[in-house]
Amino acid sequence: MKPEDIKTALDAQGYVGPLPALDESDNGRYLQCLMDAEAEHNLMQSDYRCKTNVLFPWMDELTRNAQIGDAVEAVLGPDFHCWDTLFWIKYPETEKRVSWHQDATYWNFAPKHLAVTVWLCFSGATEEMGCIRYVNGSHRNGQHRHDDIRTRDNLLMRGQTIAHGNPLRNSVPVEVPPGHFLMHHPHMIHGSQANRSKRTRIACGMIFVSTQAKPIAIHAPESTVMIRGTDRYGHMLHDPRPTGDFETDRRAWRLAYDRQHENYYKMQVEA
Repeated sequence: MKPEDIKTALDAQGYVGPLPALDESDNGRYLQCLMDAEAEHNLMQSDYRCKTNVLFPWMDELTRNAQIGDAVEAVLGPDFHCWDTLFWIKYPETEKRVSWHQDATYWNFAPKHLAVTVWLCFSGATEEMGCIRYVNGSHRNGQHRHDDIRTRDNLLMRGQTIAHGNPLRNSVPVEVPPGHFLMHHPHMIHGSQANRSKRTRIACGMIFVSTQAKPIAIHAPESTVMIRGTDRYGHMLHDPRPTGDFETDRRAWRLAYDRQHENYYKMQVEA
């Protein structure tokens, strides 16, 4: 897909993809790394679920995937960093789901359109497995009010949920083959249902942001990892890339995680 076509599709419908990122061999290697980390660190139930590109070298590698980087550059331009990464694992025949929301709701920078979400799927995701569902064109309506509704089955940490309407009726499921990714607009309304299949649905999210964007809340400094280009603005701190020494990397990750989440849980949202 040509860069201009990626931006056109994103502007028109609010998302683009699925697009290929990993061949079968690389996809299997990264999938094994993820599941090993899940087994060792209980990722989905721990703080290690977030900012893991500062902690694990293989996750840092994924944020620098050429196909993903080219797609992001087509939308954001040549200078961007990775603000966050997040794992999404739904085990077979479980009720875990993601409430209807917009990613921009608790992003601590502005303007929000200078960022995109990439959702990379290792396992493949069918409708039965609880693939992402998008409300086409919803990104054109700006920021909606959200209520924080935390439940045991909601995979969103604050449980942010669109405060009105029933997006499910207007949503479309987007199935993704293994090793492929979706990219969507910050104001795109989306969510996902429970995994009714007998297979584990395994993916990760990556939030890329232009170096032009500035933090909103300043309870703590925001920090990112540079991916491409040059940061000519210096609005955010630069986290180090992981070295492969877990204890060294864990200390850097802890600082990055704590900074981000102090803002995340204290910031207010305008709608």
